[in-house]
Amino acid sequence: MKFKTIFNEEINTLCAGCVVMDNTKFKEGRIYQSKLWDLSQDFEIAYPGMVVLSPMRHVSNYMDLTDEELKELHVLTIHSKKAIQKIFDCEKMAYMFYEKPNGHVHFVIIPLHGWIEVKDKYSVLGELMSMAEKLREDKVNMAKVVEVIDALREYFKKV
Repeated sequence: MKFKTIFNEEINTLCAGCVVMDNTKFKEGRIYQSKLWDLSQDFEIAYPGMVVLSPMRHVSNYMDLTDEELKELHVLTIHSKKAIQKIFDCEKMAYMFYEKPNGHVHFVIIPLHGWIEVKDKYSVLGELMSMAEKLREDKVNMAKVVEVIDALREYFKKV
C-alpha cells in the first residue's frame, strides 16, 4: 500500500505505523517518542495540531495493549491536549481511536480551532480527508503545521 506524507515522502508498506516507528521516515513530523509511544503530526493530513499517538510496537487490537502502554497513552493524551490548548487557545478537540486489520492501532487528536468549518466533531475527519491534498499544497498552512510541530516539541522537552 502506498502512502504520501504531508512532506511528500512516499511510504510503501502494509503498515504505515510500523514504518513511522522505525525512525527512518517522517522525521520532520515526529514530536515526541518514548519507549512505548510515538507522538507525531498526522502524516497524511496537514492540519495544524492534528496529532497521532501510536504504540512503538505493532499492535493491531486495542485489547493487546499492555497496562503500562495504556497508562502512558493516558498521560501523553493529557499532555498533548494541554499543549494544543496552549498553542491554539482552544478548548474543543475531537478524539478518535483506530483499529485496522493488519495495521497499527492509533489515537488521533484533532483540535477544533477554527481553521476549517466543522459541522460536528464526528464529521471533522471526513472533512479533513477530503481536503488532504489541498492542505498539503497550501504553503501558509504547511508553515503553520511546521510551526506547531516545533511548538509541541518544545512543550514535550519539558515533560
